[in-house]
Amino acid sequence: MDIDIEVRGSIVGTQPPQGRGNQIKIGFFLKDTLMVLGADGRVKKSQCCYEQKTITIYSSQVNDLDSIKQLAYRTLHDDMDMDPQAAEDAKSEVATTIRDKVLSIRNNIQSLRTILLEIHVECTIEIRNEEADEPSGEHGYNRLVERLDDDNCAICHSEFSLPGDIAVTTCHHTFHRLCLFQWLYRGTYTCPICRADLAPIVGGPITF
Repeated sequence: MDIDIEVRGSIVGTQPPQGRGNQIKIGFFLKDTLMVLGADGRVKKSQCCYEQKTITIYSSQVNDLDSIKQLAYRTLHDDMDMDPQAAEDAKSEVATTIRDKVLSIRNNIQSLRTILLEIHVECTIEIRNEEADEPSGEHGYNRLVERLDDDNCAICHSEFSLPGDIAVTTCHHTFHRLCLFQWLYRGTYTCPICRADLAPIVGGPITF
């Protein structure tokens, strides 16, 4: 199993305080791609899941890097269904990004404010057929196979077929990735089924 992780973070603004002390609202956005490779190295099955989660911590907590690493792991794995090994690999970079971004602005805030911080994590997992049982959770291989067998794209209503590229939204609805992006690029950044906000999928802001 090969895992590639990319993390980026940015301060997107501040809000009036919602409690005592400077708080940080962290909007996590995960793009989690699973690709199953055949013996020839080509992609046989693929799935891209998107997850979003917002948490709030106090500014003072970023001084404890080990605690932020644990927070990052719990958020990515427990709350956002990231593969456990991938979440373990990502937690240090996520925690360091949170700390560095907050420290870069904290001393410039003269009064109590809530800092808004976006954390984007892109994870790609490549596995061979013989490794198929390793990734777990909503984004894992077994769930991908279930979708190929049982689900239809909710936009075009066609069955998923090999090597179909499946997209699972933050609201856990399932589409052909091409169908979903054609829908989103019409300017309607909401789920075709439930109207949940999907703007971060196409680079829009995370909803706090």
